[in-house]
Amino acid sequence: MKLVIGSTGFIGRALVKALVERYPGQVRALVRQNSKLLELAQLPGLELVVGDILDRESLTNAMKGVDTLFYFAALTANIKNKENIYWRINAEGTYNAIEAAAQAGVKRLVLCNGLGTIKSTPGSYMRTRWEMEEAARQSTIPWTILQPGVVFGTGSEFFESQARIIKKAPIAAMIGGSKIRFQPVYVGDVVRAAVEASERTDKIGKTIELVGAENYTYKELIDLILVTIKKKRLKMSVPLWAAWIGATIFNLLPKPPLTPALVEMFSFDNVAADPNVIEHEFGFKPSPLIPYLEKHGIRF
Repeated sequence: MKLVIGSTGFIGRALVKALVERYPGQVRALVRQNSKLLELAQLPGLELVVGDILDRESLTNAMKGVDTLFYFAALTANIKNKENIYWRINAEGTYNAIEAAAQAGVKRLVLCNGLGTIKSTPGSYMRTRWEMEEAARQSTIPWTILQPGVVFGTGSEFFESQARIIKKAPIAAMIGGSKIRFQPVYVGDVVRAAVEASERTDKIGKTIELVGAENYTYKELIDLILVTIKKKRLKMSVPLWAAWIGATIFNLLPKPPLTPALVEMFSFDNVAADPNVIEHEFGFKPSPLIPYLEKHGIRF
């Protein structure tokens, strides 16, 4: 049995679909009580089990008969850190799930995190993402950690949120400057790498960056988004210090449009050490961004 935790997220939904096709009748998805399940519920043979990564008893139940755990659950940086939720979900929740998996005798773990993850300072959002990886590295389960860059596809938070903001605002703001670099990767390629990693012993104990073969500046991505959604906007670089101030003020709101954690994610180039890492690690060429945008557009 293959268990997916994080099954209702952007990448998780695509992963569940791929696994159901590859392993009919052998896929289980952990879902919260209030999750929107329409898309998953339509998948034939998928077993849904209600649980929560902060509820150890539900995790124990979900792990029964599982041989492979795909852990794709993480709180994204656009969410406000209320009641220490970053730590509780990204760190504590991951430790809970992997401990339950080890106790259940799970034989393989594939954990998805994010490109550029570092230890960072205590209390930071990035530190909680680093703790996710530590949970895997400290586990007795043979693990593989995947670190995708900015992911594109239907449901992409990066592209769709940028498009929504551009639609409403007269200016397209670029946090951290126009020259920050990205290597967008297609969600289907991330899923393919995850499935292959779970089946290959040569990926055990490896942390693998996942990026597309193309390298774009922030300005170039904004230009592509503008063309795709057929809008014209002035573009403005926002220095990190100004973004921090804005995020601190916005963070007083119940649902801030910009959080300090999100600003943190724009403080470094989102590129891989090996620009052709997918081809070198998994033997296939990643999907290019522009043909995808031309065919599918951006939902917003």
